[in-house]
Amino acid sequence: MNLDLHPLQGCRTLYRWQHGHLEHHLRTLHPQWGERPLTITSQDLASNASFVNYVRHHRLVDPCTGQDLELVEKSIRKVAFIGSQEARFYRARDMLRGSKHFHYPACLGVIETPWESLIFTGFARGKPPRMQAIAKQLALGIAELESLSHRYLSQQPWHKAPLFWSMDFFRPWFLLRPRFNFARCLPELERLAQSDERFNGLADSFKAFEPLLARLGRAARRSPRCISHMDYLRKNLFIDNGQLQLIDWSEVKVGRVGFDGGAYLGALFRRKDMPVFLTARQQFLDAYREALPAGFDTGEALRNLHYMFLLNALFHCLRPETIAEYQEKQRMPVLRQKYDYLLSLL
Repeated sequence: MNLDLHPLQGCRTLYRWQHGHLEHHLRTLHPQWGERPLTITSQDLASNASFVNYVRHHRLVDPCTGQDLELVEKSIRKVAFIGSQEARFYRARDMLRGSKHFHYPACLGVIETPWESLIFTGFARGKPPRMQAIAKQLALGIAELESLSHRYLSQQPWHKAPLFWSMDFFRPWFLLRPRFNFARCLPELERLAQSDERFNGLADSFKAFEPLLARLGRAARRSPRCISHMDYLRKNLFIDNGQLQLIDWSEVKVGRVGFDGGAYLGALFRRKDMPVFLTARQQFLDAYREALPAGFDTGEALRNLHYMFLLNALFHCLRPETIAEYQEKQRMPVLRQKYDYLLSLL
């Protein structure tokens, strides 16, 4: 049985002062099972998110109904006993109620111990999409996600403000991350220019993005808040019977309208050649403009999208690992083409 409700429906948070076994956790989340015997098979799933101890796929038979049950357990370690932003997201039970364009595995529950957050969700099945082929679908889903979550955040009582403040994108612990600081990569570009004259002077040209991003960031702070998934990669999306399923909220933040579109286009720019990227970009922007609710300022949303696109695209195209990859595959003209596109946005 694959659970396909909205992501937070039925979710509850339980607190434990010590580590427990998987079977104990499952019985806690399903008290109706009592002491009936359980047979569980488990498999580790790949994960490279920060602070994630493991992600596991469990299969068992519901002892009450006899139905097959598949679920995912994610363990996220705590630093100084502070819970993960993903666990905090799952506590907001009604945030995405009514979603039509994205489908989400249901959250079965969150178990908090002093050392880790354990998140149990349904298992999503489906075929990973070609990311450039779902630009229109993503635009509709992102516009809906932004609308639903903005309304939810706007209606929250004052005592919940610290929870969402701690998840806000414009907190130092997010802004200091390397992926949002492309200037750290410029020395590598200077070294590249010493051995490849095609890249002469580019490091100085890219420095002009620093004041531009500062201006865009200041403007974004004043725009409508919403939940931003921030991680639109092929591994986090599945198509099942025409429905687009979105999983893995490990990068979730209280962002701003437009951020998720910029994150998607940034990831696409990183992985695809320019003709594919430009076609998907236009498809996404056309659909997003049309789908964005009237309550949002379209110009503001697109400005924020541009801001997040630049933050992601600049870092991923300038980092030493990317340069080394293009050198190894002898695709340096393609990398120069991407650099020229980015510089044209100044």
